[in-house]
Amino acid sequence: MSRQHGQALAEFALGWPVLLLAVLGAVQFGIWSAEAFAARAAAVSGARAGTVVGGGAPAAQAIAIAALRPSLAGAPISGWCPPPEGGGRPPAGVWVCARDRGGAIEVQVGGTVPALVPLLPGRRGLPLHADVTMPKATFG
Repeated sequence: MSRQHGQALAEFALGWPVLLLAVLGAVQFGIWSAEAFAARAAAVSGARAGTVVGGGAPAAQAIAIAALRPSLAGAPISGWCPPPEGGGRPPAGVWVCARDRGGAIEVQVGGTVPALVPLLPGRRGLPLHADVTMPKATFG
């Protein structure tokens, strides 16, 4: 093997992992962006359902979970609300919380989604968060 072949092999061996990491990072970013958009869209759908007459927080939460389920095939989704005073441990995966704020419905989506490549040690996945508040519909 000539010196040029050895140098080319060394460059390939050093460059291939960097290229692979860049490609996987781009794919992961694309997937995470789609999941973040789905979380926002599900929160909007839930809030809209909750603001109509007779909707309320339970309907908002059910609609948000139903809208989110097809987009997050790899993550468990559950209904859970953070305590107002803080604390409390959220469930694994993604959670959806709907609250009646009097004149408005608030829908929050939070939690973590699985990462394609676990780059950060000690993390279970990538963070996901959406918060939508819509005023209730009034007729008259």
